[in-house]
Amino acid sequence: MNEDNEIGSKSFVNVVYFMRVADVITHLLKSWGLLTAFGVPGESYLALLDSLYDIQGFRFIAFRQEGGAAMAAEAYSRVTGKPGLVMVTRGPGLTNASAGIHVAQQGSTPLVVLIGMPARETERREAFQEIDVQALGQAIGKAALIIRDPHRIGEQLSHAFHLAISGRPGPVLVGLPEDLLTEEVGDPPKDLIPAPIRPSSIPTQELLAKASKMIASAKRPFVIAGGAGWTSDTTRALERFVSRFGIPVGAAWRRQDVIDNTHSCYAGHIGLGINPKLAERVRSADVILLAGARLGEATTSGYTLFSPPTIEPKLIHLHPDANELGAVFRPSLALAGDPAATLHALADTDPGDVAARGSWQSNARDDYEKFTFPIKDLGDLQLSQAVAHVSETVTPETIITNGAGNYAIWLHRFFTYRLFGQQLGPQSGSMGYGIPAAIGASFASPKTMVVAFAGDGCALMTIQELATIAEHRLPIVVIVVDNGRFGTIRMHQERDYPGRTIGTEVTSPDFANVARGFGLSASTVRTTKEFVNVFNKVFGSADPHLLHLLPDPRAISPGETISDREDQ
Repeated sequence: MNEDNEIGSKSFVNVVYFMRVADVITHLLKSWGLLTAFGVPGESYLALLDSLYDIQGFRFIAFRQEGGAAMAAEAYSRVTGKPGLVMVTRGPGLTNASAGIHVAQQGSTPLVVLIGMPARETERREAFQEIDVQALGQAIGKAALIIRDPHRIGEQLSHAFHLAISGRPGPVLVGLPEDLLTEEVGDPPKDLIPAPIRPSSIPTQELLAKASKMIASAKRPFVIAGGAGWTSDTTRALERFVSRFGIPVGAAWRRQDVIDNTHSCYAGHIGLGINPKLAERVRSADVILLAGARLGEATTSGYTLFSPPTIEPKLIHLHPDANELGAVFRPSLALAGDPAATLHALADTDPGDVAARGSWQSNARDDYEKFTFPIKDLGDLQLSQAVAHVSETVTPETIITNGAGNYAIWLHRFFTYRLFGQQLGPQSGSMGYGIPAAIGASFASPKTMVVAFAGDGCALMTIQELATIAEHRLPIVVIVVDNGRFGTIRMHQERDYPGRTIGTEVTSPDFANVARGFGLSASTVRTTKEFVNVFNKVFGSADPHLLHLLPDPRAISPGETISDREDQ
């Protein structure tokens, strides 16, 4: 607001500054320590972008497509422990972002998506690019809300972040009409709303004692770990607990970094491509502690490991969200509480006769070590040896990302994860995740090397984000495993409809030349020896690099070929 004044022959203007809604949002984000957002600029939230221009230290990472931006924000959240922040425009911007939003939902990752919307006066007219944000958000995310009242912006934005981080974390969509963003709301606030804090609780002493007694008296106890609200402290608590009780532990689907894989109690990955001996061991357990995880379709190998609603072993389910307890599988004992605090508390209880469980735990470890020893596949480029070499070469702090595809089976089996936060893979099985996730991880931890695995089909879904890597010169090594087909679907076609394959053979570009076109250095690799030499050269370099791997396309999974499937 301007006030014109005149003194004698001179005039001047007093400028009284009123904050816009967009300014309130950016000030809140800054005060909450949320200084990185991923997105694609859109005219429906230009005022928000304009306000960010004045926020010192704020980074808006411009992506080439909103799906990659949302995936990067999801990965950023998993590395930092903060809610990921996405900014997109209405209609096509939001629908493009939905792939990454779904990753966050199935991965229990806190994400807030700020969506520029048409002006309030045009709502429900199917205005340009209008979409029902609340209906879509409730279908693919944890919650959705539209802020229409400028005087409630702080309250409702705080509520959105609270929803994202509490209970079972997840993505929350926030609609912001473009005329709302420019509306003036008064003087700058003197006191900002405190940052939302994730609630934490612990089961009662009675429930903890009951759980401890069930586990201590078991002959064949087993832990399946990983999931919502996991932190480095949860990993420390888990390692304390299983070490004291002498219990083998398996990682839930794509949660292999919840425990140091060299730990004597680690027994392997519970998910697709599970060690058959591990699957049998889990089925034969008499007590299972499910810590932080959900017995979803991937973790249960299509509900063949266990079938709901009840299972043969006694099930103790520990989860931070009480709504998850008994939702699908009926537990013998339900523990609603923070996994870290609860596992620390259980680690301080009487473990019972640990020696009696010694062979149960050691045999599980022996099975894991045999199963993860590199094997021989067809061709001159051995993926098991290549993955094992990456595992032996990188530091424990190096972050490994992957999307979806058969190539990931080699990664799950032959890579040894050492620290929590080292593995970033989509629980939703979304192709295209590896490259944008690597970007999010690199911004979350700028001094950390990142290695991104992708199949040829997987890479082509977000290949344009190589431009984002090149623009910021991020220290990322991208490994594209190119077998010229949608391998997972081809494998399933051979299983269900042998000899009747359709749509799964694809033509791949020269990925090395594509990478060079974006400004990255690149190499084509056809043998294991070439891979070792090139990876040793490029890992640790400050510059990004893409390796285009050309294994034998007949190798469909470790130790198995397409012909094997056809014969079956």
